[in-house]
Amino acid sequence: MLPFWDPIWITGDTENPDNVLNAYGCRWHIDRRTLALTHSDEVTGEDGTISVGEADHLYDAFSASYSNPPLSRVDIEGSLGWTQSGSGTIDLTWNVYDICLIQKSIYTHPRAGVISSLTGNGLLDDWPKPGTSIDGGWKVNDATGAFEAPKSFKRYNYHVEYRQVNTDPADPERATTNLAYYYFGAEGDYQVDFPVSAIQQFTLFDWEADRKRTETFKCSLYADIQPLLAEPDNEENVGSIKISASDTVTEPDGSGNMAIGDTRRTSYMNTDRGALSVQYLLLLARTELRRSARAIEISCRVPWHIGVGATLRQNVHIADYRLPGGEADGKIISYELAAAGTGEMSVGLTIGCTIGHDGTVSAADGETTYVDLGYVEAGYQQMTGAEIMLPTDDLVYQSLDGFPVNDDGVDLFNINETTAVLSLGLTGGMDTQTQVVEAVSDPIDALRQYPTRLCVTLVPVAGQNFDTVYAPDVQPLPIPKRIDLEAPAPGLARAA
Repeated sequence: MLPFWDPIWITGDTENPDNVLNAYGCRWHIDRRTLALTHSDEVTGEDGTISVGEADHLYDAFSASYSNPPLSRVDIEGSLGWTQSGSGTIDLTWNVYDICLIQKSIYTHPRAGVISSLTGNGLLDDWPKPGTSIDGGWKVNDATGAFEAPKSFKRYNYHVEYRQVNTDPADPERATTNLAYYYFGAEGDYQVDFPVSAIQQFTLFDWEADRKRTETFKCSLYADIQPLLAEPDNEENVGSIKISASDTVTEPDGSGNMAIGDTRRTSYMNTDRGALSVQYLLLLARTELRRSARAIEISCRVPWHIGVGATLRQNVHIADYRLPGGEADGKIISYELAAAGTGEMSVGLTIGCTIGHDGTVSAADGETTYVDLGYVEAGYQQMTGAEIMLPTDDLVYQSLDGFPVNDDGVDLFNINETTAVLSLGLTGGMDTQTQVVEAVSDPIDALRQYPTRLCVTLVPVAGQNFDTVYAPDVQPLPIPKRIDLEAPAPGLARAA
């Protein structure tokens, strides 16, 4: 069950039943009498406590020893690689129409999409061809095309009158330098009618996003423990959890659902589902710290009637003046039932004692970023500085809401004819062309220098790589105090 078991991170043997308990901090337990299978916490037993007074255990069969040095912290690094994807179509027909209309296109029929040009043949030839791929994840839609407008659109000519300026008939270059002379074969005043093309255009583009993303969660979880032997930051006292997985957040589960929900998202770890994946990593670290904090082992031998019912799901409270503080508690980690031929019967008990300070933690609510607290339901708005409490009630970390996501600002949920266009430019529009042919002495040649051209630049939706790192603060993990190593042993105090 999430967040204690998250298939996003489980890249190894998913059939191994021991893997299920990794983040719970539990172990499987088989009852020696009923063979019932349960699980039990590694630090605190679920089936009560056996009390052992000083008079209840054999003096010489008592021992207290250190196990391995406890971990003071665990460094966590979890990376998820996935592909942000999506697809769709945008229709720029009316964007093209609007920009041509600004340039005084003759055809202004609402939503007709018909544009005009004095160089229409070239514009028709250059129109994007269906199926043509464009850089950045774009392709020309199959419905794209430019054609002569229906006959219902009236055809026009643009009339120009001008005077031939080259009056030297001996000029051998006049046939090439003056196209009017070349076409009309004489000098003087001339008239030209330029046909105004009526072009019905449909301009659509398909997009298919393919953006590689890597999200990394990095933090250190410290244990609030009593000092014992080694320095807290020594390498032997620092654990490490490093996990990476690829494409697991976008892989449908048995029900067809993806952890990310929608591959158009820009991030995963700062979503509600992503928070559970983050918590799984923290729970793994919690297990390591709690397990290693069980650094003191105490063994004793008690009469049969006291220990015969012992199981690995129980705790033991033992009193002995040789212990710091005169007492200790711990989870039973092993027991031994012994019977001699002489009729003597006893039970040997070994417990593991954690060396924490006890204590509790609490999560800060943070400050609202949208409206006043209580105006909307919890979870609707981000909370700056908010902290999240894990289900174990002993682990608190900083919410990822406030961390920036490495991104270029392209919102795949909102790709449309406005957001997808970086630029749409028009050169050689009707306004420019008419001004040019009116202002020169050779309008035919001048018009060749000002063909109608449209240029569109679309936002790239493929080929990018984004890396986002979340490095939240985490409160120190409270560890139960089952023995007080900082207290003097009552027997030593008495002897002094």
